[in-house]
Amino acid sequence: MKCTNCSSPMSKTITRHHYKECGLRNVHLDGVALWKCYECGEDELDIHEIEMLHHIIATFLAEKTTRLKPEEIRFMRVHLGFSGSDFARAISVKPETVSRWENDPKHEMNLSNEKLLRLMILAKLGPFTDYQKLREFGKDSSKTSKRMSFKTTTSGWKSSAA
Repeated sequence: MKCTNCSSPMSKTITRHHYKECGLRNVHLDGVALWKCYECGEDELDIHEIEMLHHIIATFLAEKTTRLKPEEIRFMRVHLGFSGSDFARAISVKPETVSRWENDPKHEMNLSNEKLLRLMILAKLGPFTDYQKLREFGKDSSKTSKRMSFKTTTSGWKSSAA
């Protein structure tokens, strides 16, 4: 591999990297390649499949038994692809509330919203990936139940228009 800065050859070492770039203080990556140019001093870290890595980190956070820290809430929100205001709209809180959760350790996320965030992460690769639908849940306040119809097919059950 050639240095992008001076075009000199770079040497590769396998190392442990404190991955502060993800926004979390306590993430370390073992076995990553670090390319070093001894001519100009340029370093280049080679992290493969970064989206998969971030999903694994987010899943780890969602499954931990202790409460989420502000930086962990931010990481999970960003991993889901939300801006702060979009996330606030999706879970029916004010943008200032999300900002407090992410920036002020004195303002803990309430447990219901924390569980919702964790479930959103855990469901990301599962059947529920359209978080835009969250805004629609509970909007219709009518107490009348609509008829639900399902029909059997050769591949299993499917819903059908009532």
